[in-house]
Amino acid sequence: MSIVLSKFWKRGSLSMKNSHGNLQKHLNPNPAQRWLLERFHRRIVQLVVSTGAQNILDAGCGEGFTIQKLRAAKTLEQSEIAGIDFSAAALAWNQGQQSNLLPAEKHTPLTQADVHRLPFPDNSFDLVYSLEVLEHLPDSSLGLRELTRVSRDYVLLSVPHEPFFRGANFLRGKHIRAFGNDPEHLHNYSGRAFRQLVSEQLEVLWHGYSFPWQIAIGRKKQRNINLK
Repeated sequence: MSIVLSKFWKRGSLSMKNSHGNLQKHLNPNPAQRWLLERFHRRIVQLVVSTGAQNILDAGCGEGFTIQKLRAAKTLEQSEIAGIDFSAAALAWNQGQQSNLLPAEKHTPLTQADVHRLPFPDNSFDLVYSLEVLEHLPDSSLGLRELTRVSRDYVLLSVPHEPFFRGANFLRGKHIRAFGNDPEHLHNYSGRAFRQLVSEQLEVLWHGYSFPWQIAIGRKKQRNINLK
């Protein structure tokens, strides 16, 4: 169900202390962290552009930072982008940013939904991307199946690259008692484990790293049909 969240939006109503972790990450003024995020987003935009997708879903769009980067790419100006997220607070921020920066006709349609049960028919999008989401899902394999189901071609994914992500957290004094492990992360993926997960549903076209994250893009596997 699509939702209009602008009425919940008030500038400054979401403090960093109480906000979604993704918002804290993107608003952090630390220059090293901002550089890492910019480098990560450049790679994501490059990969999205390389697919030629015209109809795109951001599954786990959060506050809309990646969508903003895609909107800024001239080669994607004509692409249709939709966003879903489980967090109403994140979507409210997203809607508020759109209202402040864009005319209504250019707003990205947002839907509150669970990645485990996406409210779209099969093969709805040329490309589905889901960044920093799988590690949060109780059933990441089910989530990946849903992402693949609603894509007609490409799926783009990223997760923290472990153990380096935890190591970086620990060295900067974050989550010390958990040895750098984010309490919101239900799964930790090494490069091999992530590629194995992605390969369950997709033909992996590229798997690489943008410290402290890893990224993979794949295409839906062709299903064999037995004709009798």
